Amino acid sequence: MEEILSGEKRKILIIDDEETLADFIEKILLDLKEHFGDIEIQKANNGRDGIMKTQEFLPDVVLLDIKLPDISGVEVLSEIKRIDPDIQVIMMTGFASLETAVASIREGAYDYINKPFESADQLKTIVKNAIERRILIVEKKILLSELQEVNDALTEANRMLEEKKALVDKQLEEKIQELQKLNAFSRTLSTEFNTSKIINIIYNETKNITGSNACLLMLMDRKRNNLIVTKSDENFDVKSGEIIGIGDKPYGLVDNDGAWSFKNTICAPVKFGEEKLGVICVQLDEPSSVKELIETIASYSAVALHNSLLFESLKTSYIESLTSLLKLEEAVNPSLKEHSLRVSELSVKISNELKLTEEYITDIRYAAILHDLGGIVDKEKGYFISEQIINPIKFLKNAANIIKNMNEKYSVSKDEIPIGSRIIAVANRFDELILEGKNEKEAFNEIEKLSEKDFDPEVVECLKKILKKKGIEI
Repeated sequence: MEEILSGEKRKILIIDDEETLADFIEKILLDLKEHFGDIEIQKANNGRDGIMKTQEFLPDVVLLDIKLPDISGVEVLSEIKRIDPDIQVIMMTGFASLETAVASIREGAYDYINKPFESADQLKTIVKNAIERRILIVEKKILLSELQEVNDALTEANRMLEEKKALVDKQLEEKIQELQKLNAFSRTLSTEFNTSKIINIIYNETKNITGSNACLLMLMDRKRNNLIVTKSDENFDVKSGEIIGIGDKPYGLVDNDGAWSFKNTICAPVKFGEEKLGVICVQLDEPSSVKELIETIASYSAVALHNSLLFESLKTSYIESLTSLLKLEEAVNPSLKEHSLRVSELSVKISNELKLTEEYITDIRYAAILHDLGGIVDKEKGYFISEQIINPIKFLKNAANIIKNMNEKYSVSKDEIPIGSRIIAVANRFDELILEGKNEKEAFNEIEKLSEKDFDPEVVECLKKILKKKGIEI
């Protein structure tokens, strides 16, 4: 794993029995050197040779033809994933079918591309994204492993200190309690990847650990390259939402190597390596007494915030992988993608009218974007791809449940239908009616007729409010 990250060379394996095509692909992909530095490409012309080379070569990305002369590409994909589940595999075929797409995705393929390719740029983009995803996954595993080692070390240190508790004086007793709080703080952060929740944990636990009544947390705004006050107690002379310039005294010294203090305040930069993430400050009667403590808190906070950014990137990659399946339907229905985006946008507006939590609104947005995956059916086996693909992904668990229940009739099982399902049902039908040629007023009137029967009346009322805000007379 460390070799993947530290070496500059990226590795690609092409498994295809058409040697001319494999040579052509190699020539195209060598252009990716401008993104990744050195690139090594190897080729295999049958499945068994491809499996052997995967074991020896350990590529970042494999381009795999589904039809091979000895064994099927899906079998080869399964073997590759047994060797290393993080290898990104792009399936290639000149005989595209829904069945092969489903089989490939089930076995863990990153993407699916038809031969001949649309363009060299299309191929390079897919492979570039696959390499970047591979690097991101490996980096995350290393970070989590390192964080676990820190937690284990703290747990062991805490155990040893507790055995000596009866022999230590008051000062050491206080130090033990401090380490216990730090240990709990670290463990809590290591199991959380939601950025908003991490911010609240840092803010509240910093006050708890330091014994301060006042905490200030500022985070980097990368677009503007400055700090934004994210949370602030009234004791501070800066308020939430205020912008602090990098290097501005006394709060903006994020480039400092360690903590700094002024008056009754001590601040520490929140940095992961050279990556600037923010600044954390507390107010105390003797701020210098917690210099090492606030630096430790800032260090743990940096790891958690960095991991949450990685996790958000991974979630985006999963969503992009899943929405790529919509392209199978788009070939038949070109308006499918735009329909999903409109349903998502309207669902979020209705959710805001209902004042749902930000976290649940995110689940609704994912469900709305992916709801048409439920229309891609394995006709031979008779189940929805969405239930097979979305369910295993932990952060999409709620979205999968929303999709599963969105077609239930309100009057039949209203107490069992999640509010997210009821919202998407209304938004989806409204957009379908618009696509059928009705105007917004006509579409709403049809939905209102079915209120209480097919649709939740409270959701229908929210749609009415949204349309009135647009100036539509209902």
